Amino acid sequence: MAIKSAKDLLFKTIDEIGTLYRRKEVSPVEVTKATLERLDELEPKLNAFITVMAEEALLKAQEAEAVFLKGKTVGKLYGVPVSIKDIFNTKGIKTTLGSRILQNYVPDEDAYLFTALQSSGAIIFGKNNMLEFAYGSVHPDYGQCNNPWDVNRTSGGSSTGSASSVAAGIGFASIGTDTGGSIRLPSSFCGIVGLKPTYDRVSREGLFHLSHSLDHIGPLTRTVRDNAIVLESISSIPVNFNSIFTGSIKGMKVGVIRSLIDSAAIHPGARELVNAGINQLAELDAEVVDIEIPELATIGEIALPILMSEGSFHHKKWYPERAADYAEGTKIVLAEGFKVPAVSYVEALERKRQFTEKIASLFDRVDVLVCPTSPSPATERDPSFEDTTYDYLQRTIPFNIAGNPALTVSAGLTASENLPVGLQFIGRHHDEATVYRIADTFQTANGGYKRPLI
Repeated sequence: MAIKSAKDLLFKTIDEIGTLYRRKEVSPVEVTKATLERLDELEPKLNAFITVMAEEALLKAQEAEAVFLKGKTVGKLYGVPVSIKDIFNTKGIKTTLGSRILQNYVPDEDAYLFTALQSSGAIIFGKNNMLEFAYGSVHPDYGQCNNPWDVNRTSGGSSTGSASSVAAGIGFASIGTDTGGSIRLPSSFCGIVGLKPTYDRVSREGLFHLSHSLDHIGPLTRTVRDNAIVLESISSIPVNFNSIFTGSIKGMKVGVIRSLIDSAAIHPGARELVNAGINQLAELDAEVVDIEIPELATIGEIALPILMSEGSFHHKKWYPERAADYAEGTKIVLAEGFKVPAVSYVEALERKRQFTEKIASLFDRVDVLVCPTSPSPATERDPSFEDTTYDYLQRTIPFNIAGNPALTVSAGLTASENLPVGLQFIGRHHDEATVYRIADTFQTANGGYKRPLI
């Protein structure tokens, strides 16, 4: 566990950092200072943060240092720097949601997520940039968050700064939200691990909703095992993943959603990496079978009436009176959401129930489903609802509808652009353990986390 530099330290795993703390070889103060220095160095290039809580973080780090010096037993996240998407209420600290409308909003209570992280002893040092209200577009007041693999490309949305900062070594984890892919897509673009847990696995109390039927909260990390550590700390239902990482997936059944790989919309380099990843699962002695889900062809008929009508509902106190304060893309989708007929919304909810049952039935035959996370590596600008070149939600939003845990891990880098591509694993409700086990075995076999040169 030799440390070559402060930068090297920032790319350790959470377990490695905890071991260094307990051995008193490294201090939480040292790690927090290095994190803040890395943030200062890269922020002009990445634009990954809206609010930095440096003073508060250093005070918490000093408290954590005293605890480790006394040799007290603490949890796995204790003294570890993490960030959160600027969508969670934080008492006395700005919560902007990347919007002009809430640019000066200071909540008088904390979100469940923030309280859970504080209770774990994690050091929360900043609130990340994001697409406006986690919806269609970045607001020009805040600007696009850039990708550490290529700062001329986006980090993806809507948990933009969360993915970019973790990939760049600014913090060991971040917490984002995912309504149609907003954890998994930026994680795929940035080459990290992003989990959308089972619906309501993490309480949404104190979260500003985009679509309450589809919103999920989950962790973004560099390794699968780090992700499991964070989920243990924020899950509303107690969970422990200590014994799941066996290193073997022999005999486990992996269902390949072939239609989502063979689609004409898939970037050739992405298809190549995904297929290679599936072959690797077979080489690891998993049993790989093809799975058909015909309902995916019309998934937008379920997703869009729910997402758009609920999205507009949560903005009725501002729209249309403050329409001029929204980014153009957000304004467009809000206007359309108010036009969704009530009958279409109720029909979509019924079809959501039926689709959820269909996905659940597939797990009678397989342990996980697998497909690409995104149809391409990172694009130059944020994909948006009005950009129909690719449907960036087609591979992710089905599992928001069904509520299943879904995790993305890098399948490798494209030969042409040297950009990450994500492989997505989907599991049974409340079976994050199996998803973690298979994804960890894959990530380890694939060489572990690869960090950008930034």
